[in-house]
Amino acid sequence: MILVFVLFAFGIRGNYCSSDSEFELLNYKRFHVSVGHFNRTSSISLNSSIQYLLSFPPGRGPNPYRVKVWSTQANASQPLLVVVSQERQVMSWEIPYRIPIGKRSEVFFMNTSRTVCHQAMDNINKLSKEELLKTNSSELFLQHFFVSVSTPSNSFVDVHIQAEEEKDFIVRENVKYTLSVTASASRYVYYKFEGNEETVIVQITSPDDVCLAVSVQDSDCPVFDLNENIKYQGKYQSITRRGAITVDKQEFKHGFFLVFIARPNNYECNMETKKKVKSGLLRVTDKFPDRTSTVSFKVNRALSAMDYFKPMFISLGGLLIMLLLDIGLVYIFSNYGSFKDVIDLEDQEEQIQDELQKRNTTEINDLLKTPKLNVKMISKYPVKTKKRSLNYLWHVLSISIFYSIPVVQLVATYQRMVNKTGNQDLCYYNFSCAHPLFGFSDFNHIFSNTGYLVLGALFICVVLHRHKTIPERKGVGIPEHYGLYYAMGVSLIIEGILSGCYHICPSQSNYQFDTSFMYIMAVLCSVKLYQNRHPDINVTAYSTFTILGFIIFVAMIGILHGHILIWLAFYIGYIALCMYVSFKIYFLGYVFQGFKKVEEEIHQTGFTKRTFMPNKKVRFVLLVIANVANMAMLLFGLCLYSVDATDFGSFLLLILMGNAILHTAFYICMKLLHREKLCIEAIVYGLLSLAMWAISAVYFFDKATIWMVTPAESRNLNQDCVFLDFYDKHDVWHLMSAPALYFTFMLLLCLDDDLVKTPQENIPVF
Repeated sequence: MILVFVLFAFGIRGNYCSSDSEFELLNYKRFHVSVGHFNRTSSISLNSSIQYLLSFPPGRGPNPYRVKVWSTQANASQPLLVVVSQERQVMSWEIPYRIPIGKRSEVFFMNTSRTVCHQAMDNINKLSKEELLKTNSSELFLQHFFVSVSTPSNSFVDVHIQAEEEKDFIVRENVKYTLSVTASASRYVYYKFEGNEETVIVQITSPDDVCLAVSVQDSDCPVFDLNENIKYQGKYQSITRRGAITVDKQEFKHGFFLVFIARPNNYECNMETKKKVKSGLLRVTDKFPDRTSTVSFKVNRALSAMDYFKPMFISLGGLLIMLLLDIGLVYIFSNYGSFKDVIDLEDQEEQIQDELQKRNTTEINDLLKTPKLNVKMISKYPVKTKKRSLNYLWHVLSISIFYSIPVVQLVATYQRMVNKTGNQDLCYYNFSCAHPLFGFSDFNHIFSNTGYLVLGALFICVVLHRHKTIPERKGVGIPEHYGLYYAMGVSLIIEGILSGCYHICPSQSNYQFDTSFMYIMAVLCSVKLYQNRHPDINVTAYSTFTILGFIIFVAMIGILHGHILIWLAFYIGYIALCMYVSFKIYFLGYVFQGFKKVEEEIHQTGFTKRTFMPNKKVRFVLLVIANVANMAMLLFGLCLYSVDATDFGSFLLLILMGNAILHTAFYICMKLLHREKLCIEAIVYGLLSLAMWAISAVYFFDKATIWMVTPAESRNLNQDCVFLDFYDKHDVWHLMSAPALYFTFMLLLCLDDDLVKTPQENIPVF
């Protein structure tokens, strides 16, 4: 019966020859049939006139068998053909085993091995894990296979064949396994879901830097375990030293195969290799070092959907407590703070129709000549300034709507691609702490952004309460223009939405979604601080958002093409912008008139020392310090770029946040130098913001992913969850930075409350 099956399995039609183990084909090729033995090497010699077939005895265990075939004499032009045949499936390969590299190159391997897919997988899937591990032999697990070897070579070629049982094929939970793989010798194991298991996470480690492809596939035959087809089924990712794959029972009902194979080179896993190949410094050839990799893995039970409720409710509870405390602070400060004696006073503002009024030449010259300015001198048009302030709110709302809609559409498409293709190299998750839910691969990094939404809404409510309850008084205190504060609150909400969108599929192509409104908030903070002491000559919303749009455009170019020329072009443009803004600040917004005045002085007195002596010495010195600080940040960014320690988007965020921090520190220092007091509200919110920023920074700089490298290199940075077994360090950054931003905004809102009764002519401009 075996011989009959063999003949039909391989399509052999021939005349019976002198012995039971030899047939002669119609084309005069002799066909040798012999019995193979497990764990014993069969060495044969054959040429084009001889074909060998080894028939291995039937197996009755749940573990499949592994076939190893190697030869040192085979050549690529006349390769050996290896065919492994079972009752319902056939797999074949050649020796030398050829793997294409790119479009024109290929690599050859002389040692090959494949695991023969168990032909009784249907029965194995029906049994429980305990039954599988207890049963050593059963007719349910019957498997029988043959190995055929042939070659078109006229010269004799020596071939070695060995078959052995694949031990530890059925893996247990929380047990560490170690195996070796090469580019021509893949390995795979089987994991069976328990009855109450919903989700498991496969943690993978390797001590070497060999590029590996890891795939999770359905527990059916055939298994896609070659470099050419491993991406065609299930989930897959590339790794070097570390990786993790979360597997849901809903995707693989009975269990799954975990497939490992080494890549023929490190092109997919190593950024330096990619750069060298693209620049021509490294040429892909057919000679490669040893591609053997030792892989260790462990399958652990992950959090189920019900287990998500505890960390989610705890974080929401903490957010609710913070919300109540913030409301309590607002209530206390409103009734017992700096405005306690002001709230009940009547509004003394006179409505002045000043929309069309502008300063005449004499007033401008007076401003330029006066060395010491006060707020009253540059707050003559309150109605016009209020409307300009509200423009910031309408601009932010419009930008938010038109910016967010395509962002949501794009990241939803990315998530669908990940779910449909199984390609886990598309998104740079922290796979060691990524909890899927509602179709999202990394739900925890989306949910942790809720603080931005809640606290952004709270800040808007606080500003609205202040706007409605505290009267605006003419001639005293810093003019209150709430439009910028509303814009800051909306920006905080949109930052939470866009950060959540970015974390749906974090990658290079959508990184700007996570940073765009951080840019906006940083700029709005600086604009608000400047507006406090320069109400009439503050920059308009149109100019601000035009510059911000250009900044975001430059950030996009820098992120996609971070070439040194992009950086240099930005440096030149940024230095020019700094100089223009410096002139704008020094001349109080009247740059043309200021230079015209300097030109007139040159015509009158010539090029003397007095001509170039700054009229506003303190302002000039402060601007010089600010420009030096900006040049230092530019040089620091260039140093980081030279060692690949930052990307353009993060560098730009550093510049804008650095300027906002410097402006805030400068503003507070100038208040103290002018003997203005910091009210209790500003002190409390300032200390709270510093504490929150300090905690946030610790978690922000300890990154678990980085999209500037390959997905495999990013996975080497992946970290386990650190909070409630649900949140990683970046989640903690989200949870802490939201209140940090809120308290910072509250600091800016209350920073000048000590001047609420001070006449504006006694409030200096700085």
